[in-house]
Amino acid sequence: MGIAIGATGLLLLGMFLWMLALSMRKKRLEQERKEREIAQRKALEKNRQKEQSERIAKAESGHIPTILYLAKEAERAQPEEAVYWYTQAAKLDNIAGMYGVVRLSDIFNQNEVLKQQAAFWKLCISAAEGSINDQFEMAKALLKGEGTDVNMEKGVAVMESVAAQNHLGALLYLGDWNIADNNPKKDSKKSTQFYHKAALEKSNEARMKLGLSYIQGRGVPSNFERGIYWLERAAEKGYLEAIYKVGEAWVDHKKNGNAIAYIWMFIAGNLGHKDASHRRDEIAGVIGIDSVVGLQSIAKPMAKKIAEKKVVKHSIIKALNRLHSRDIPVNENTEHSEASAVSDEDKESVSGENSESNIEQAAIPSGDESINTEEKLDFSKSPIDKQ
Repeated sequence: MGIAIGATGLLLLGMFLWMLALSMRKKRLEQERKEREIAQRKALEKNRQKEQSERIAKAESGHIPTILYLAKEAERAQPEEAVYWYTQAAKLDNIAGMYGVVRLSDIFNQNEVLKQQAAFWKLCISAAEGSINDQFEMAKALLKGEGTDVNMEKGVAVMESVAAQNHLGALLYLGDWNIADNNPKKDSKKSTQFYHKAALEKSNEARMKLGLSYIQGRGVPSNFERGIYWLERAAEKGYLEAIYKVGEAWVDHKKNGNAIAYIWMFIAGNLGHKDASHRRDEIAGVIGIDSVVGLQSIAKPMAKKIAEKKVVKHSIIKALNRLHSRDIPVNENTEHSEASAVSDEDKESVSGENSESNIEQAAIPSGDESINTEEKLDFSKSPIDKQ
């Protein structure tokens, strides 16, 4: 009996030890499995991080498909990161990137900076689709840093591309830009060339600025007569600031300068220039009341014709030439008279014109500027001739 009890005890002990061994083995196997899973997860995470680092490096190098992949991956969980990657793609002129920034801007509708960026990229999308006016606005935004980082090189390249299509705004902008204080590569000669091209497109602002360039010798050799021609061309068309500027240009210039200055200041004051009346009265004090009466009889009909936009091309310039023995050119060969202001390319575009055309007529059809010859001004018998 005792032997049976002992055997049973040993059997139970053996079973206990066996079960204990099984349990320990199971725990060990489970631990090993967990360790393997952890090692695998770490390896996978390491590989994922390596792949992500490689993708980021590739994206930062400018690989657009990778940039868009990263943007799309981040769009749901990390929209701010998605904005960053879409912006990077947009900066590489990728349309999908531009649309991405615009789309995500709706999510952050309280973010004013992102709104400005979205507005810029909307402009770029339209520009990419061929809108020349939006290309012009895009170039301005790049130069000013509106909704994007300042990028002068790209901004100037886009602006010059638009100007090459004779866009007046771009031609004038480049004329101003090339003499702007914030332009690190100022070029007054290029400025004058752009003003000249815009003037040939009938821009009165460009005519005025070209005239001032000649008078000041900015980008071209100083030439008072040629400068006055362009100023008075703009003044004839009723461009108020040009009327005032040409008056200022004549002040104290040679014998009849103040008389001519008075005429233009009288016209400018009549047409509403805020500073002209005071300046006119200052000039009147220099030339005397007797001269003022005669000059007003000349200036009044001129002001009326300008206000009614009935001035025949060059009629006022020619009238003032006769009245004051001036020599402002209105009938010169274009190549000769504009050689210092026009680039070689410009010269080629006008060289085939009639040599009898005036300094502007070679490049500007005069059709819409001509009116009935009965309307021409004639001041040859005004009181000033009797003085």
